[in-house]
Amino acid sequence: MLVATFGLSFAAGANPLDLFRKFPLIGKSFDVEKLKAEFHKHFYDTGTLPPQLKVDGDEYRLTYSVRPELEEAVLQILRKYRPDFISAVVVDNNNGRVLAALDMARGEDRPHRLATFAPTHPAASIFKIVTAADLLENTHVGNNTQFQFAGRSTTLYKYQLKQSGGRWSRKTDFEHAFAKSNNVIFGKAALDNLSPSGLKRMAEKFGFNKEVLSFGQAKNSIFPMAMDQYNLAELASGLNVSTMISPVHGAMIASVIANNGIMKKPTLLNRVEDKDGNVMWESTPQQEMVIAPDTAADLRRMMIATVEEGTARKPFRRLPASLQSLEIAGKTGSITGGLPYGKRDWFVAYARDPGRPDDRGVSLCVMIVNKKRWYVKSTQVAREILELIWGQSRHSSNLRRIIWKNRT
Repeated sequence: MLVATFGLSFAAGANPLDLFRKFPLIGKSFDVEKLKAEFHKHFYDTGTLPPQLKVDGDEYRLTYSVRPELEEAVLQILRKYRPDFISAVVVDNNNGRVLAALDMARGEDRPHRLATFAPTHPAASIFKIVTAADLLENTHVGNNTQFQFAGRSTTLYKYQLKQSGGRWSRKTDFEHAFAKSNNVIFGKAALDNLSPSGLKRMAEKFGFNKEVLSFGQAKNSIFPMAMDQYNLAELASGLNVSTMISPVHGAMIASVIANNGIMKKPTLLNRVEDKDGNVMWESTPQQEMVIAPDTAADLRRMMIATVEEGTARKPFRRLPASLQSLEIAGKTGSITGGLPYGKRDWFVAYARDPGRPDDRGVSLCVMIVNKKRWYVKSTQVAREILELIWGQSRHSSNLRRIIWKNRT
């Protein structure tokens, strides 16, 4: 019963006494589910991370993965541009720890976190990462597979899905279709090669429709079953407002690609201690294989192409020396809808130093909601966050030491 209360299980051959060594007060009543309920109540009432919580009359101290120094530096960027609404997330790919997670509305000076953890945002073309993974892993489609399309690549009309040739048709390969976020090709590829149930299975492997964050996630990201063939094309291309996601989940999707297909489940709460400093609960790294390493490698090429020559190329054309040695890969997205309502501008990405093969770097997500005008692009904000971390200034060096401290 105590083991169930802690939400832990023993692997074959594990010594149950190890649990008593790790949690010296295991004989004392402590229910992590009650703590989670108290956490969610405080978090969703105030939008802040509580440093202490009371459970059954006892007070507990909570330690989080977020790095206040990094969040303060990111906050300065958000305040500089002041769009109608913005959310920014940074995740350590090596262990899944959420290093920064903030959102802020124009006209407010105090940051929040609610929208950053809430799946109230249409995923738009970010979902093309999932569709591409399904096509690469389970069909004959590869990076160099050629497709034809007619009309604008940003639209998705039924005639475009039926048209296979003609005077005005153009041809491109799958990698460039991803980099340029071609809705028509993704819709046609899904209709020709995928099934509604298969795409839903791949989405759930990437964390949709299930809990991926133990603390801070009130609801799951949503991916519905396609109702008909045209709806399958809409879902596969991301051109819909039914597929809903949180910015934290967006960063996690990028981290799967950075980690060769392995999902390091994101962690927000590191440790719970009682008033005497005894550890009552501690997060343990959790991971699972989402896609094969070869599939992840093909997706990395696509996401790198997005940054180098696709929809994210402009802010990354002239990089400072500190960023030129990095592998930066990402995916953009744009759609109107969600809560808060407006035109969403997404960018999910990862960055790592290829010269340090044991370091998987960081993943990030920037989501901007614009109402009447644009103030800054999500790709520009992401670039400035990377400069904060990998810059050559003393401030950046200090941030790197803080971020990587106690990494394992």
